[in-house]
Order: sequence, then C-alpha cells, then structure tokens
Amino acid sequence: MPSIPQTFSISDFLTWDRQKQLELQPQFQRGSVWTPQAQSFLIDTILRELPIPAVYIRTRIDAVTQSSIREVVDGQQRLRAILAFAANEIRISSRSPDFGGQRYNDLTQDRKDAFLSYNISTVQLLNASDAEVLEVFARLNSYSVKVTPAELRHAKFDEPVKWAIWNTTRENGALWDQFHVVSLRDSVRLKNTTLIAELYMAIANGLGDGGEDKVSGFYKNNIRRDETYFANLTAIVQKNIDITVGAFGPSFGGTTFFDAPNFLLLVCAVAFVAGEMPSSALTADVDNKRGRGLSHTNAANNLPLLAMAVENDDIYGPYATFVVGTKSSTQRTSSRRPRFAAIVNAIAA
Repeated sequence: MPSIPQTFSISDFLTWDRQKQLELQPQFQRGSVWTPQAQSFLIDTILRELPIPAVYIRTRIDAVTQSSIREVVDGQQRLRAILAFAANEIRISSRSPDFGGQRYNDLTQDRKDAFLSYNISTVQLLNASDAEVLEVFARLNSYSVKVTPAELRHAKFDEPVKWAIWNTTRENGALWDQFHVVSLRDSVRLKNTTLIAELYMAIANGLGDGGEDKVSGFYKNNIRRDETYFANLTAIVQKNIDITVGAFGPSFGGTTFFDAPNFLLLVCAVAFVAGEMPSSALTADVDNKRGRGLSHTNAANNLPLLAMAVENDDIYGPYATFVVGTKSSTQRTSSRRPRFAAIVNAIAA
C-alpha cells in the first residue's frame, strides 16, 4: 500500500467537497465532536499561517463516476471546521487578538486569499483496502498522548480568565525559549500556562498550594470575571515577571531560580516585597517584609548562596530547608513556605 505525502490547499478540499469527492465520515471515523472553541482556535492558527497536523486520506477511483473519492482517515475534525468556516458558519472567538468576532465573509480579500491558499500537509493512501486503512487509523491513534490538564483547560474554557493566561504565556516567550523555565517539550503541551496561571492565583489571592487541581479550580471560580479585572491582574503579573527577568536573568538564568518551582516563588517574592501580592498563611513567616522593597544588593549577596546550596545538595548547612524544599513536592505549602521565606529574606530591603 503506497502512501504519498503531498500538500493540498484549502481550496482543493473545498472543491472536492463541492464535487462530492470528499468523504469526511467513513465507518471508522467519529462524528463531529469538536467544541466551537477548538474550531475557532484552529481557524485562528490557519489565519496566522502557522502549521497544523497532517491529514490522512484514502484515495480510490469510483468506477461509476470515473472520479477520485477521498476518504478521511485522520483529520476530519480539522476539515469540518475549515469547511464550516469557509461556508461562513463559524465565528472566530472574540478572544482572538487579531480576528476576534469575524466570519469568513468579514475577512479582507487578502486574508480570504491567504486562507484559501493555505497548504495542508496530506498523506494519501492509494488504493488501500479497508483492512489496511483500519490498521493505519489504529496506528495513528496508538500514538495519541493523553491530554494534559492544561490542554483540557485550554479546550474547555473561552472566558477572559483563559485568554489572559494564554496571552501572558505567549508574551513571555523568552521564559521558555531562552531560559527554559518550562522545557520546550512541556511548553508544547501547554504546561507553561500552568506556571503563569499560578502567578495569577498568587497575585489575586495570595500564595498557597499549587498543582493542576488548584489551577483548574481558579479557572472555574473566575469564569464570570470580566476582561477589565484580568487586564489589571495581567499588568501586575507582567510587571513582576519583567522585574524578575531583568534583575536576575543575567546572573541566575542557569540556576534553580529559573526552574519553574523556584521561578514561581521568586516572582511572587518580588511582588510580595513590593506590596503587590496579598499575605496568606504561607507567607506568615515573612509578613513583616511585605512592602519593604527589593534590595538588589541583598539579592546579589544572598541568592548565590541559596543557588549554591541547591547545586551542592547541601541538606545540612544553613540553607537546608530551602534545599530540602526544592527536592520535595514543590507544589505543597509545606515545601513552598520555607523556600518562599528564604527568597524573601534574601531579596528584601
């Protein structure tokens, strides 16, 4: 069974659909199950000329009509969304920065042309038998990776809470590309949005327990918050990320302070000593330092000692609680409390 990788434009798929040469739901495929949010995100991706996954089709000849029939083996959800948008049936989410609220007919002619000429990577299975197609379909699905909680939240929510966190994650590409605060592999699975979400949680409510369940709860509890609320919160979050990266990135970019668990606490500590993060049970040991301001001199003298203690795995020295906390479950209050106190004491004026 030969398989031929090719590219076809969206206009090709539209033509095949009009000519009844595209079969979106052969017996081994599911029906339409994508949410409007997922469809909107795909169209936004295409309009930004970013890549989408390849489509697999079986191409066979219909002897009666003497034409080619293309059965979708993998990718029908993507193609359904594309066809529906081209038919003016889908409106892009208002959260899209550039295309929010638009349907196909609302696009400029240049954007329409770019959409229609967008190339989709396609693998054609020529004259494949049903058994061969089913094997290909099974093998494609066997490679599927379980969706992460962050990916699930991104698909489920379409409120300002989701878009504020998503856009802030995108705006801080240096954290993932340059400093690798969250690895590129994990960032692809949207785990970097979890870190940014925890910063929003801390600035809004004070530092507490972390983890995916807590982040999902934050999304749910803030569904009704409007864009103004999150614009104000975003400004504080971004300000403190910028201060942290600007002040400590050059010297500490390769240390524990730019690994996600301690980077979170470092940004929170910067906000805390500026008086921009509320007190909480977790911050009780250093509440007297809240609002005292950031001392670059103290930080330059003290943070290297903490970083060196972690690097040397010094669990008996003066920074043992910080080292042990870094090695243990870094999301729990019992671990965060001593680490946060150590960082605040290290940087506060």
